[in-house]
Amino acid sequence: MPDGAERIASGLNGLVRQLEVVAHNAANAQTAGFKRRVLTFEQEYQKSLEALSGNRSLRSNPIQTRQEIDFSQGRLIQTDRPLDIALEGRGFLTVQTPDGPMYTRNGCLQVNALGQLTDSQGRIVAGQNGPINLPADALGGEIQISQDGVVQVGTVQVGQLRLADFGENEHRLIPSGFGVFAAPADVQPVPAAGVKVRQGYQEGSNVQMIQEMVSMMTLSRLYEANMNVLRQQREASQAVLSAVNT
Repeated sequence: MPDGAERIASGLNGLVRQLEVVAHNAANAQTAGFKRRVLTFEQEYQKSLEALSGNRSLRSNPIQTRQEIDFSQGRLIQTDRPLDIALEGRGFLTVQTPDGPMYTRNGCLQVNALGQLTDSQGRIVAGQNGPINLPADALGGEIQISQDGVVQVGTVQVGQLRLADFGENEHRLIPSGFGVFAAPADVQPVPAAGVKVRQGYQEGSNVQMIQEMVSMMTLSRLYEANMNVLRQQREASQAVLSAVNT
């Protein structure tokens, strides 16, 4: 394959990955605490978009990408459910898993059969001193969670949420499915200082559907334009081979 065609094919693979990311974001637009994925471009994205109007293609502006997470705040949605909490500010809930601690922004909490506070997937929510246990007869209205994460049932404090912050290393967190992130071995959290816990709220996803739809249309146009360039190259090559063999 000619060098120019190789660049276009490589760029098309990048566009497919971007389309997959956009589709994934759109599918999770209603998922509590979801953080949109973005692909960053090693070359200016605009240069590739200009190919649509300047008779150029990814042959001269190849796309090379890497995936990152947009951890910007989602809007807070009031639910009035006592076990719904939203984090306002930078930080994560810590949950315990067989693979070690994980971190999430999804605060749709539950209580398991052992009376332990869990997330929506049944993972135990970590407290400052281990799992947070609620009395078997605790009623929803008796459960109070303060802005600093202290959990009370009536007048009795039963634990405090372990809230984690990764500061400038936040971008190194690794998506691990079902709304949680893993931290690399060399990245350690510190207690989150600037975050507020809002009981009776969920944090909505930070996906903007209009933005995602515009991205999808633009990427589709760019993909189609460069597929046309590949077809033209193939047809030109076939014409040259036919002429040589005649």
